[in-house]
Amino acid sequence: MECLPIFFDAHKFIIHNKFRRYLLISGLVFLIFFSLIIQGALYGVNAIQEPISNWALPYLDQFLTFKKEEIEKGLSAVFWLIKKAIESNKDAIFSVIFMIIGTPFFSFISSKTEEIVTGTKYTFQLRTFLKEIKRGVVLSIRNSFKQFGLIIVISLIALIPIVGIIAPLLTFIVQAYFNGLLMTDYTLERQDYSVAESQAYYKQHKPELFSIGLGFMFLLLIPVIGWFLAPTYALVAAYLNFEKRKN
Repeated sequence: MECLPIFFDAHKFIIHNKFRRYLLISGLVFLIFFSLIIQGALYGVNAIQEPISNWALPYLDQFLTFKKEEIEKGLSAVFWLIKKAIESNKDAIFSVIFMIIGTPFFSFISSKTEEIVTGTKYTFQLRTFLKEIKRGVVLSIRNSFKQFGLIIVISLIALIPIVGIIAPLLTFIVQAYFNGLLMTDYTLERQDYSVAESQAYYKQHKPELFSIGLGFMFLLLIPVIGWFLAPTYALVAAYLNFEKRKN
């Protein structure tokens, strides 16, 4: 497991090359997004509760034998559960959105790291930049669905007595691997790896991807400060790891 050494290397790189300003930018932007997204989601649920309840009530009243007041209480309970689910899982919800909205920043940090390491200057080209963003967004969404499917399976495992105690650990492992994969893909895309070639790279370097994702998630566990550190440190670590494997 090379999680700590590669992140120590990333730390030295960030300090030496004055990347600290990027930590500040990413932290502030993502903290603002975090507040807006969670509050926006709760506001959205509140906003649609009455219209949906009014629309659904006549249909439910036809099929259910409960009184109208009881059905209304049932609908209110459903929306209450949704809001509680958003509040209790806000970190997990934001992590998915975080990976999507952060794509332009992630792409920039990854390319900036490569420029410094190799001396290759990447002139800004809108078409190339948009291509990187598109691939990052598509990969984030695809991975989110894969993670969701695996987490459902793990949730079913959690129902099995005794065996279920490993469910949280399995969920953490799945999230760490996919986060490491995404942080590495920005580098692979810039090296003109096709999707098939990228998949082959992922299979060959699963421990390294897991290590990068593990470091990323551990940093995110640090209250507030984690949002400032995690993205830049993980992206720099991902590129340095790629360069190390290439050589």
